[in-house]
Amino acid sequence: MNLSAKLVVFYLRRHLSLRTSAKISAEPCLKYPVLYQKGLPLREQLIYVIDEADFLLSRHNLNRVLLLLTGKYADKTLEKYPNVCLIESEASAAWILQLLQEIFQIYNEWQQEIFKLMSSASSVQRILDISSEAIHNPMTVIGMDFTVIGSVGMQMDNLKDSVFGSSEETLPIVNALKNDPNYENAVRKRGFFYYPGNEYASPSLCVNIQSCGRTAYRLLISAGSMPLDNTIGFLAEFLAQNVTILINSSMFVSKGDQSLRYIFHNLLTNPKADYVEISQELTAYGWQVTHYYLCILIQIGTPDWKNLTLKAICSYIENTVPESCAVEHEGNIVVYINLNLVSLPLDHINQKLACFIRDNYLTAGYSRQMMGHFNFYRQYQQAKLTIDLGRRRHPTAWIHHFNDIAMTYYMEQLTKKLPAYMTCHEQLLQLKYQDEATGSELYRTLRCYLQNQQSATKTAQAMYIHRSTLLYRLNRIRDIMKSDFSDPEEVLYLLLSFRLLEEEENQTSR
Repeated sequence: MNLSAKLVVFYLRRHLSLRTSAKISAEPCLKYPVLYQKGLPLREQLIYVIDEADFLLSRHNLNRVLLLLTGKYADKTLEKYPNVCLIESEASAAWILQLLQEIFQIYNEWQQEIFKLMSSASSVQRILDISSEAIHNPMTVIGMDFTVIGSVGMQMDNLKDSVFGSSEETLPIVNALKNDPNYENAVRKRGFFYYPGNEYASPSLCVNIQSCGRTAYRLLISAGSMPLDNTIGFLAEFLAQNVTILINSSMFVSKGDQSLRYIFHNLLTNPKADYVEISQELTAYGWQVTHYYLCILIQIGTPDWKNLTLKAICSYIENTVPESCAVEHEGNIVVYINLNLVSLPLDHINQKLACFIRDNYLTAGYSRQMMGHFNFYRQYQQAKLTIDLGRRRHPTAWIHHFNDIAMTYYMEQLTKKLPAYMTCHEQLLQLKYQDEATGSELYRTLRCYLQNQQSATKTAQAMYIHRSTLLYRLNRIRDIMKSDFSDPEEVLYLLLSFRLLEEEENQTSR
């Protein structure tokens, strides 16, 4: 599991006296610790233990590393450099390295235990129990109706029916939260956030848990030995994502559930669906007809995602990508994303989904971005075609985009009923046959000439031939083709013919 420099520094302070630079990164990008080898450049995502007095900080990019300098380090100025710690305690580099390895072991084992539980019939309570070794503070998962789903380290002995507000002790807390604007506004928050508390409720670090596109539960981490800030924020998000999967794993689409899932399920499965009515339902959810949308089809295999259900993966995607809706369809998952409402940059969304798809051995096809409600089914078909063609062209790739296979799709449509040699430019075919019979290079010369916008200079350079040789060949080509290539439509037809014949040759050679 990747850790942040801030979390590592938190643990080091328990055992060592150290001084740090003003900026310590909270990004969980660090993979493992190593002992620095003199003269070698720093690699990103590593923790370096440096046992040298003359190490020069100014020569390195320190944004995605953590440097631990032992007491031998001579220059004591750290303020202008990020992610640097000076160990002031008496400690050997080997001992520091061992301490770091123990820290990583704690979280690697925690991650593995989480994965094991997710592949079995586990519970939220069990997830919280094993998480107490990684997050030392009291934790609770609570529904927005104040139902307690699971808890560890909290004093809840007198809690009746696992619901806050069911006893005299907890009723004031519920009433205070209902009237607290900070608590009400927190429903719309994404990722981890700090709730300052009030007269009755204690401060906590929180992560909202989504169900059917709405906040239905919340992970609360209360005050304890670990700080309630971005030191443990990414740990809280990781825990909440897995709790989300467990909570939503029994969800299903029903006719009475007018959620986004039901709307898209109806759109994909009902040939007689009323698109005007669907558009009105989507508008009521804030998905406007003027918004842009993206469709992603994710193909699922039987052993994928450690034997969890498709519904669990749908919920995971919806909580990973805000303003998305994921539904099961024909044994796969169809995801629609509202690109106008989503708070994350598209590149960041693609990166998140790419990691999920790759790590779980799935395959995804991306449609084009389109505006409005009346292209949703076409976008699904486009994403499906993208997977079919993409896997044939690039069988080892996990992700395929329609723009990458659009020309292939177009070529296949042109030769769907007739082969390429019967639809391409007739004189071009004669030119090709003549080349094959005589060994001339007129066919290749014409293609290069047209691809270089009929520039003799560029064509001669590209083919490594003299200009006079090229002009001689062009005159022969014009005589054979009976054309001076001044008609734009003919030039387009010729370029398409070249591509068609090339595709036909590639298929024959396979």
